[in-house]
Amino acid sequence: MAHTPVLLHEVLALLNPQPDDNYIDGTLGEGGHAREIVRMTAPHGRVLGIDWNESSYREFNRQEFNGKERIIAVQGNFKHMKEIAQRNKMENIAGVLLDLGWASGQLGEVQGLSFKEHDELLDMRFIKEGISARDVVNSQSEKELADIIYQYGEERYSRKIAKEIVAERTRHSLNTVEDLVRVVARAVPSRYERGRINPATRTFQALRIYVNHELENLEQGLHAAIDLVREGGRVAVISFHSLEDRIVKRIGKEEEKMGHVRILTKKPIRAGKEELRENMRARSAKLRGVEKVITIAQK
Repeated sequence: MAHTPVLLHEVLALLNPQPDDNYIDGTLGEGGHAREIVRMTAPHGRVLGIDWNESSYREFNRQEFNGKERIIAVQGNFKHMKEIAQRNKMENIAGVLLDLGWASGQLGEVQGLSFKEHDELLDMRFIKEGISARDVVNSQSEKELADIIYQYGEERYSRKIAKEIVAERTRHSLNTVEDLVRVVARAVPSRYERGRINPATRTFQALRIYVNHELENLEQGLHAAIDLVREGGRVAVISFHSLEDRIVKRIGKEEEKMGHVRILTKKPIRAGKEELRENMRARSAKLRGVEKVITIAQK
């Protein structure tokens, strides 16, 4: 079954692709949004598709569809989109899309993110660079752990969890998914979140965001996108949790205050009832967009 991207119709309405326009999809994934954009920008419009995940990049290259020759697929981090666009001679860019959701397939490829894989190493790195989640839980101080879990996971029991982690690692290091899940379960109340989510969900989210620098990447990527688009060009971002949405909202307001952009979405656009019936993943998706109103000097 073909992958249906989240908020597809809303994204296309916001970006408003026209024939021969050029776009950047900073989170190419399975190419769902990019396929529709190249269809609407025929005959000569191009899409520069960037994806951080090597297997997603390889999977996209195996696909065949009309207009694929007008999609330039590149493996890389969207925070570097200015350099990537320059290398690939992408100019006069009408819009940029960032879909910040993790596809279920991508989550399965990243070691240490699935609660079902109890024996997996606690890694969580999207690419094998920098410190892993295992390094973090076994080396950071109790205060540092509490701050990470609270700041990036919005976990109210962050101090209790950090204390339990430090106590546990004095006996043996935390190496696997099961090790961390077991420790978190001991630290939180038995009726945690009334059973709606796994007690370790927020802690795992925090560690994943921290080791992959996801929020820093978003800030850099969003500023790069606003710099890159032409006057009248648009930048659209789909976020999936409050930390991302706050950054998108804040940067939009800051850039509007400086006279660089006009905010197109005073409130985030959410999925409609029909989409939610078909794709529950869309329930937390929020779409925001801005339009560039003056040319910003390249930084």
